[in-house]
Amino acid sequence: MSYNIRRLRFFVDDVYGSLQENQTVAEQFFLSEDDHELEEMMCMMVPYAHYSSFWGVARDELATKAVHTQEKEYLRLSWTGGITPLTSSTFIRAGYAHLTKGSFLSDLPIVGPALSMLFQERVIESLVVRNGKIVFRDLGYNWRLGVH
Repeated sequence: MSYNIRRLRFFVDDVYGSLQENQTVAEQFFLSEDDHELEEMMCMMVPYAHYSSFWGVARDELATKAVHTQEKEYLRLSWTGGITPLTSSTFIRAGYAHLTKGSFLSDLPIVGPALSMLFQERVIESLVVRNGKIVFRDLGYNWRLGVH
């Protein structure tokens, strides 16, 4: 029997039957994160959750709020698709990040913000859910191998 890799990636091993519940939690977390509702985000995370971004790694509520504030101030994130489950507790989504502040291009007067939109980077956000709470969140570049 032969398998198609493209079809296999849609099958997720759900041994404990928690995929649907965890996916609902992940969707709610992503929605609250996109709307910048910090209190709702904090309620969905365990107190020691690993929250990482371009500005560092946070392990408590106050540091997580600081990292999220940096993201909100310097990045404009746009997501290209929905949530993709990798396992029954791990989820990812892909999109683009546009630096709105802090880069040479975006700091140019008048034309800077418009020019910086042309240089968006691919990003990927991953999330791990355990027992209905977020324990790990990471936002980073989506590195692809170059073909030369």
